[in-house]
Amino acid sequence: MADKERQIMRQHIVWLAEMLEKQRKANQDKVVFLKRLLDPEDLGHAASTEVRQLAYQLIINEHHLERDSWQQSN
Repeated sequence: MADKERQIMRQHIVWLAEMLEKQRKANQDKVVFLKRLLDPEDLGHAASTEVRQLAYQLIINEHHLERDSWQQSN
């Protein structure tokens, strides 16, 4: 493999790692927000029961998707 090809592959790997980290951070922020919606001491007092149920469902679905992806990769 030529140096030019290695350099291009390295740039792609770095870019993919950066995108993965951005997505991870966005997911963490989303989970924090959803958990705040569920907490009646925080934002939950202003959210209807329906909104809290949707937030709970999103958290559960995210957890199942993450678990499934880990199981498939192993």
